[in-house]
Amino acid sequence: MYPEERREKICEIVNAKKTVRVSELGELLETSEVTIRRDLEELHKRNLLVRTHGGAVASYSVSQEPSAIEFIRTNERVEEKRIIAEIAYRQILEGETIFLDGSSTVYELAKIIAEGSKSQLRIITASLTNANAFERSDNANVLILGGDINRRHNNLEGYLTNMNIRNLRADKCFVGINGIDEGFGFSTTNFPEAEQKMEMIKSSIKSYVLADHSKFGKSYMAKVDADCDFIITNKKIREYNYDWLDDKATVLFPET
Repeated sequence: MYPEERREKICEIVNAKKTVRVSELGELLETSEVTIRRDLEELHKRNLLVRTHGGAVASYSVSQEPSAIEFIRTNERVEEKRIIAEIAYRQILEGETIFLDGSSTVYELAKIIAEGSKSQLRIITASLTNANAFERSDNANVLILGGDINRRHNNLEGYLTNMNIRNLRADKCFVGINGIDEGFGFSTTNFPEAEQKMEMIKSSIKSYVLADHSKFGKSYMAKVDADCDFIITNKKIREYNYDWLDDKATVLFPET
């Protein structure tokens, strides 16, 4: 296993378990504790986890995330997002009305829809970034929801946005999420975003939450208190127990 591949595995394990010891990582990865300690130091320097005496804990803030523009500029997890978006695109039928929220993974889906072969779609979104993806596309008519501009995320939000969502119905919605936790459920970093996601889910016949593998086992400040039909992710984490989701949603992996 190459060093970067091993370090990615370490991050997956730490994010899933939230806290882990060096000896446990050594056994799981069949690697010496000396190498594991060296990897943990490197990952700590990158702010990807917090090094502790004898192990490591997950590192993230419950109320902060990169802006939409920062996601696009840094291409953070773009490969994972693209895999998820391709699975999501396969769920869409021609002629459907679709809610798209302003998350970075959903933006990848918007680009695929704009470039794809499915036509006569109606896209409803509060994301100006999503709307721009359809600038040269004839595949869909785009309805932009009104509201207050969140310049950091290039998104519209607030009372007017949510009222408009409640007065509409869609065949399907696709929303991103920051955390999926057995105790807390779905969550994101701020309340306006959480409320908008809930309204889209409630106003759709079928709902899809898009989340890469790093989102499982995490919880953030604002609870998204709505049940979805499907969760689409990029891969199954061996160390994570998905059984608690059996009665809540169907999880779609790339091999599904």
